[in-house]
Amino acid sequence: MFRIFFNILFFSSLLFGCGHHSQSPIRLQFLHFWTEPKQQALIDSLVAAFERQYPHITIEQIPVQWNEGRTKLVLAHTSGNPPDITHLGIEWAQEFISNDVFASMPINKGIPEQFINQIKGENGKIYCKPWTMNTRALVFSHDLSTLDTNDLNWDIIISRLNTSSIIGINSSEPHNVSKKLLPIIWSTGSNLFQTLPFSSTCDSQLIDGLRLIRKLSKYARIEQSRKLDEYIVNGTIHAVITGQWILPQLANIPHIIASSLPGKSGASILSGDCLGISASSRYPEEATLFVSYITNYERVKNMCMQLQDIGLPANMQSWNDQDFLVNQDIAQFTKQTKISKILPSPPYFLDAERILEEQLMLFVYGKVNESELLQSLKMQLLALEKGQKKGP
Repeated sequence: MFRIFFNILFFSSLLFGCGHHSQSPIRLQFLHFWTEPKQQALIDSLVAAFERQYPHITIEQIPVQWNEGRTKLVLAHTSGNPPDITHLGIEWAQEFISNDVFASMPINKGIPEQFINQIKGENGKIYCKPWTMNTRALVFSHDLSTLDTNDLNWDIIISRLNTSSIIGINSSEPHNVSKKLLPIIWSTGSNLFQTLPFSSTCDSQLIDGLRLIRKLSKYARIEQSRKLDEYIVNGTIHAVITGQWILPQLANIPHIIASSLPGKSGASILSGDCLGISASSRYPEEATLFVSYITNYERVKNMCMQLQDIGLPANMQSWNDQDFLVNQDIAQFTKQTKISKILPSPPYFLDAERILEEQLMLFVYGKVNESELLQSLKMQLLALEKGQKKGP
């Protein structure tokens, strides 16, 4: 009898001891880039709901502007006191994974195939949790809104372009030049920047893509992204490759959106947001709990339905979700997302992207021809790849 009583008392003390420990106050730092007012309001609501459900956990937000990007992330993770949870663009993930910044995570079902190689380490483990995904689609407005997007090619589009019906092409702007011009280049059969090493994709097929850009440039307004979005709405231009954030502004004007880029592959660039947990976090279980909470499909879907500029949940379920297909415009972006490609993101991706964008802008402004761009781009990428060393 004494032994039974002792055992009950012993296991009870363990139970209550564990419960008391699990309820000890915990503070997690969460660095994120969703700082625009409506985005921040959504993050605040998610954090508040999580803290109500887990009152012993406090989430300390560290809002960062996208234009501070990689520099802020590197500083945060080399400071000796990195945030427990980090929000980052999928293109940056490999740089941090290769430097052992993040802890591994359980493999989740439903991750789009395009994301896998971006969030996986050399050991095959997953180190980032996909959160959202988005793409760029070809949008027509005003005079070009009558185009039949079911049987569309660049020759038809060019035949409709003139001094009044103009296409928008991005001017020099980090990270956007590649997103707007690479899909056009791919449409002629080039695989520029689709595989590693990047230098190997600088082949003769790139010439055809550059020639298409040259043809389009004759009828182009060259501006930065925000200006081009304004112009597609007010009728200054009538065609542009842009993101899903444009949809609210298109509501009251004639427009149509292509579900795939014209040409051979139909692919555009797939971008995304993901979350990583610091390898040095004192509270990895609680950090995992928070990441699982805010990446829950229904919660992310609710965010995407409230703010169209977020895109879609980074889950294959999105592509068959009727809530993303009932609206024609959202459905077209959803279909484009399914066939779009994420650029490989080795640790040196941002340097390679900078070289690419600089060369493309020299070409757009007529300072180099197709052959000169091909030769210069290949040479610079080869030098970059040859000189790679591990390090942020």
